[in-house]
Amino acid sequence: MSAQSSLSSLFVPHLRSEARGAGEQLGIEALLAELLASARAAWPELAVPEATFLRYLAERLPAEGSLPEALRGLHATDLYLACACVQGLPLAHVALDTRFLPKVDTAVARVEGSGDGAAEVRQHLRERLLTPEEGRPPRIADYQGTGPLMAWLRAAAVRTALNLRRSAHRRAHAEEEAIAEGSVTGGDLELDYLRRRHQADFRAALSEALASLPARERTLLRLHFVEGLSLERIGAMYQTHKSTVSRWLARAREEVLSQVRGKLAERLQLSADELQSLLRVVRSQLDASLSTLLPRED
Repeated sequence: MSAQSSLSSLFVPHLRSEARGAGEQLGIEALLAELLASARAAWPELAVPEATFLRYLAERLPAEGSLPEALRGLHATDLYLACACVQGLPLAHVALDTRFLPKVDTAVARVEGSGDGAAEVRQHLRERLLTPEEGRPPRIADYQGTGPLMAWLRAAAVRTALNLRRSAHRRAHAEEEAIAEGSVTGGDLELDYLRRRHQADFRAALSEALASLPARERTLLRLHFVEGLSLERIGAMYQTHKSTVSRWLARAREEVLSQVRGKLAERLQLSADELQSLLRVVRSQLDASLSTLLPRED
């Protein structure tokens, strides 16, 4: 058996389509050899066995259409790297880390901003792409090779950034609901009692305090706690450094706490100790409450 026909025999049994004509199958040996050679030339350090890569190609071809045309349409060099990553080759992981993942930051910046936020997204994306879970291969195996790997990674990074933001908002909301229902309790029964008894008073006082804030401070709180924008992203919007944004947010938060403290003192007939205990609860749950009481702008 020739080298070319051996490539075909490693490839054809794994095709998903049973409609491939025998003539098409017999005419693909040279094309397979070309794709294999180009992939190995692009990644000479990655030793993926012929049988492994050819099966990987076959399993990702569309079930319909001309077999030679489908093969020519694949980004074989990108698929070779993805295949090597699925196989767990350390040098493949290094190549993905150094030559591809840093380039997703520009796409992530549209959602998360640069700096620590983009780095967190990149780390989560790397874990999802390269770590098998619950008996299934790493997520990079979902890449089908019909477009460039870089474009696929940018789209995956944006989805990861959006999912992380939604998860953060859901966690904050769940924490607030748990506090409201009294299911988050510490060892201090008095604090738990005050938390449950005066939750409605706190929410009313907080709503009034937010409504009385200047527009810029209210917008800053919404951007950070509701929209989930990083300090860097907000700084870019206001053309200032993130440290300045941090100071603005801290002052706005303290102003809200001060007003809530005053409004609760007016509303409630509590002893000085009880009021001080309630204010500790207020401070602990303020950030979670901001994420639900400040309106989101579409």
